[in-house]
Amino acid sequence: MKQGSRSDRLSEVRRQFERWRKNRPRGTRIPEELWQAATEVGCEVGVSKTAQVLSLDYYVLRRRTESVLEERPAREAQPQEALPEGGFLEIPLCAPSSPQCILEIEDPRGARLRVELRGATPAHLETLARTIWSLAQ
Repeated sequence: MKQGSRSDRLSEVRRQFERWRKNRPRGTRIPEELWQAATEVGCEVGVSKTAQVLSLDYYVLRRRTESVLEERPAREAQPQEALPEGGFLEIPLCAPSSPQCILEIEDPRGARLRVELRGATPAHLETLARTIWSLAQ
């Protein structure tokens, strides 16, 4: 999902919360549909930002988000036989004559990801690293 559409989704859910808060009797619990929407957005854009924008308790949203993520089936890994020989897939992003950069990421469980880029700026690397890291979380 593109960054712009994530922001749009967060804004949409914020408006849903605003409408609900405007029309609810005081002391009414947040409906499960709104919690589900908040949890989905939290998985996409991050719990901290979502809790802040929606004026929700960070720890409650984090607990709900973690629960949803644990229930989701693990993403199906691409079968090894579908990958080219060597177990990697080259994705040409830049001209081959550009300077080369290697980005290596390892999570606490020991899973590793290595990305080799040519012609990438530090801004590209930061964006790529944040995107990959958020998908792995």
